[in-house]
Amino acid sequence: MHTATEQHPASYAQPDAGDSPLVALADAVFASTSPYPGPGFRNHCRRLFHFATMLMEQEGLAMPHDLAYLVAMVHDLGIVSEQDQGVNYLQRSRALFHRITADQTLPDIDADVIDECLVYNHRVLKVPNLSRHADCFRRAVQIEHTHGMLRFGLDKAPVRAWFDKYPRADFDRVLVDFTWRTLRREPKTLIDGIFH
Repeated sequence: MHTATEQHPASYAQPDAGDSPLVALADAVFASTSPYPGPGFRNHCRRLFHFATMLMEQEGLAMPHDLAYLVAMVHDLGIVSEQDQGVNYLQRSRALFHRITADQTLPDIDADVIDECLVYNHRVLKVPNLSRHADCFRRAVQIEHTHGMLRFGLDKAPVRAWFDKYPRADFDRVLVDFTWRTLRREPKTLIDGIFH
């Protein structure tokens, strides 16, 4: 199992692009890569950031909020990126992350942990030996896609508050497009990459 700093972090706040070059980078890359005009996709990524950081905080894990935000904002971009390579969209999201951070100074966290956060976040079943940080991202995706029915010990009110602050808007249409892109380009990912 890969490890990163494990301590109880300060409460996570919504990151501000003025506070960190990684947050500004996340927002810029998202804006230049996402083909969708509505707010649904962006809101999905922001909710994922909050759910993942809430789970990490609950478990006493530390990940700098700007790095967690960058991971959340690019975690699905491999589906729509035209310049990143990989056998599936999860690997292309990982490749995109490494491409855009090649000249950035990243926090001192094991690079394997970051890779796992990007490659395993859509895995439905528990992954043996997965880092605890990546498992928080994996479960955060499940909170997101079950509309908060699964919460993994998080209180209902703060989870609901992030759904209210960042509404789904056009995200259902985005999901339909995601599914079509995946079926057309890499149908095996629906099994190999999501279920195992």
